Amino acid sequence: MKLPYFPFYPGEWLRSPTTMGMTLEEQGAYLRLLSVQWEDGFVDPEDVPMVLGLSEDEAEKMMAKRVWKKAFPVREDGMLQNPRLDRDRNSALSKAESASASAHARWRKHKEKGSPATPRRSAEEELQEGVKLATEARGEAPPAELVDLMVKYMLLRRSSKGRSMWAREQWAMNLDVEYSYAEWVEAYKLALRSGWGSVHPKKVNTGKRRTNVSLKSLENWVNDDNGTY
Repeated sequence: MKLPYFPFYPGEWLRSPTTMGMTLEEQGAYLRLLSVQWEDGFVDPEDVPMVLGLSEDEAEKMMAKRVWKKAFPVREDGMLQNPRLDRDRNSALSKAESASASAHARWRKHKEKGSPATPRRSAEEELQEGVKLATEARGEAPPAELVDLMVKYMLLRRSSKGRSMWAREQWAMNLDVEYSYAEWVEAYKLALRSGWGSVHPKKVNTGKRRTNVSLKSLENWVNDDNGTY
């Protein structure tokens, strides 16, 4: 079983007599060997030169120091193993195995009993719920004509290949307060006639001409008695 990380306690690391007796370079080597042990459960002495990027003589000289003998005692089988990390690793393995066993037990239980099916709303119910959401947001219900057009549009989507049915949020969005109900009526009529996959309302022309701000500013400047070229 893979263990992706091991516990590291900065305070203990800084106060540890083991690390305090090492150079910064040796502390880096120490952490690297701890990582190897966490992966494999031990450190093979023959791998130390390769793991640390040292020659065999350099690795042998370093590991012969008292502080290193204390950090990585030799097991009966000749492998190196840090006692503290070994305890932490065994504890982590035990917890991981227990969690895995519990997960498998829950899975078997659900498989045997079967999980209750989540009830799904029909397309008609989704539309009704969407109209309710829009009514709450606008404070008034849409006219019957609009609801009738929405139902026809739902049936159009249902009969069209490759088009998914809308959820209530989408239906409510297509009654957004930015447009009036009358504008939505015209939008649904157009969508039904054209067979569009979406509904695009347009603002009704109120007859008021939009002012071009830049042009108006220029006009004011030209007409100003104090204006000069």
